[in-house]
Amino acid sequence: MQKKYLEIKDYLMERIRSGEYKPEQAIPAERELAAQLGVSRMTVRKAIEELMYEGLLIRRKGSGTFLTTAKSSKPDLLLEAGENAVKIVSCKLCSEGSYGYKMLGLDPSRSYWRLRRVRRIGHQPYAYEDIYFHPDFFPTVGREFYTKGLSRMAAESGYPDLTVYEDVEALLCLHNTALLLKVETGSPILQIKSYFSSGDQVMMFCRSYHPGDSYKYQSLCRPL
Repeated sequence: MQKKYLEIKDYLMERIRSGEYKPEQAIPAERELAAQLGVSRMTVRKAIEELMYEGLLIRRKGSGTFLTTAKSSKPDLLLEAGENAVKIVSCKLCSEGSYGYKMLGLDPSRSYWRLRRVRRIGHQPYAYEDIYFHPDFFPTVGREFYTKGLSRMAAESGYPDLTVYEDVEALLCLHNTALLLKVETGSPILQIKSYFSSGDQVMMFCRSYHPGDSYKYQSLCRPL
């Protein structure tokens, strides 16, 4: 069964998609949403924090919570809006390549799934993601994963004590990545390494690349 806060998150995302919530406009207060939807304020708050983490909402002290402007910052909403917002580069079961084994802490005798995709707004790419899945947590990866955001993949896995650690680095774009992002080779990009863990075991690792002129990064400390 889907966690309740994810249902509230979906509700809020639908209002954003439909245009009911507009950029730079405050959304209803936590207390109002909780009463309207018949859930606790803590459930509403967790859903809002998810959308803040994904760059869709921003909280302003004394003013409320607002829909952000168009500049991208992990907007899983756009990815989940439909397959026209994501291009799958590859999705395959891997049994070679030391990098994946190292990042997952996996024995080389085993296989793991790797998903590569480009996320875009219209026809403009804003992220290239290279995702590695530990087989103990994700024994198979199919089409249902193609359009899901990373946080949703982790949350829906059903495993306890989920945390995420991210490392951000500015780089110059290499040729193959530049082709996927439709930018010039050597142009500035951000690389974000995301480690999703259950307890002390990495369950999913993602390297994502973002054009340097179209990305805003906001860090929040939070449980998944």
